[in-house]
Amino acid sequence: MNNNILLDKGIILSSGEISKDKINLVAGAITQPFAEMVWVTTGGDMETINRLTDILVSMNTPADRGKLFKIIKMLYGLMGLQFSEEAEPMGADPAVLEYFIFSFTADFGEIIKDYIAEIE
Repeated sequence: MNNNILLDKGIILSSGEISKDKINLVAGAITQPFAEMVWVTTGGDMETINRLTDILVSMNTPADRGKLFKIIKMLYGLMGLQFSEEAEPMGADPAVLEYFIFSFTADFGEIIKDYIAEIE
């Protein structure tokens, strides 16, 4: 997979910059069903959710980001979710991947906070 796909999808702009808006849209769209399945499958167990959040945050480093992307995709499969074709090429570019994981993690945290607020 190369950057041409990212250019074609508007994820990387012709200037070479990443499109944060486009990445946010893709990350937001796939984070909602992911967070919902995490919430449902854990029964809202905050210890497990916090451990997952810790992995998302602590592995978001240049050395581990590619592995983290693979872990996220694996978790999708384990929960019976289809990983987005739009998100699939995001692992091909380091800057895109960095922002994607940042956005995914932030969205995940917000969605979980909403679930917690609903039960309080």
